[in-house]
Amino acid sequence: MSMYQEAPALRKRPNSQHPILIRPPVPDDGIAVHNLIRQSAFLDDNSLYCYLLVCTHFKSTSVVAMLGNDLAGVITAYIPPEQPDTLFVWQVAVDTAVQGRGLASRMLNDLLDRNSTRDIQYIETTVTADNSASRAMFMSLARRFNAGVSESVMFDREKHFLNLHDAEHMLRIGPLIPGPLSTGPLNTESLKNT
Repeated sequence: MSMYQEAPALRKRPNSQHPILIRPPVPDDGIAVHNLIRQSAFLDDNSLYCYLLVCTHFKSTSVVAMLGNDLAGVITAYIPPEQPDTLFVWQVAVDTAVQGRGLASRMLNDLLDRNSTRDIQYIETTVTADNSASRAMFMSLARRFNAGVSESVMFDREKHFLNLHDAEHMLRIGPLIPGPLSTGPLNTESLKNT
């Protein structure tokens, strides 16, 4: 028997009467956040305690999406202490029942529209080379803000992960320039694959 209570599974609801509500997390969301992360193919599962802390200490820089009483998505993020102009997006998860609706981008937009992130000029995140969905979302964000993107290895497969995990590539997006959506090509002059 599992020591964790499983969050209710989302069912496909094409005619759902419940709109998706996007809000900051609260401690009571911790179990559902943990369960959603555990179901993701690309995200590392951390302890329930870790997600309780995220939903408490980092609630102003994280976001959950609710469909009725069910957790539909989550973004965990924080502002690094030595980089007050940077939002580090740690994990993004969307339940399979609502994928393909742009929910991850909506959650990220909500997060960037908050008072707590008004001084953010850069977004940083790490992604593995094969995580095309996350890469596409962050490239779309860069286009929205007419921002450049640089890429470098943050945590090396051999050096940091002892060959137990793929290398994590840091994407740094910015500076963010608010304005109309860009129709031109993405500024990737500083993009480098290392």
